[in-house]
Amino acid sequence: METAELLQLTEKAIARLLNRRTLNGRDGESARRRAIPRWPFAGTVELWIPGTEVVEELILATCDNMGLGGMAIRCDEPLMPGTEYAVAIHHPEVSFQGRAVVCHCRNIDDGFYVGLEFIFDKT
Repeated sequence: METAELLQLTEKAIARLLNRRTLNGRDGESARRRAIPRWPFAGTVELWIPGTEVVEELILATCDNMGLGGMAIRCDEPLMPGTEYAVAIHHPEVSFQGRAVVCHCRNIDDGFYVGLEFIFDKT
């Protein structure tokens, strides 16, 4: 996917996507259990260390859920809490590019469950 096809990751852009999903009757059950709601979102996530262009550094993951401030992903390798990554998030409706920091990472049966907090650039 060309970078030009990716939208900048902003709170406003995520809010539009979440509102569209909610209005279309998609499940928001997980939203009721959090201070900042998150909704189930299946999609591919690409992560890499900012400033690197090396393909071997690319980590592919699957989005589990997403909210205005972050998302949870599932991946095959552990990610160190506090590490900042450049991200590309691909959903059927839209793809975003931006940055996120790892909040937590835990081992699960089929890999690792990772919480990411979005980093929004001040504009």
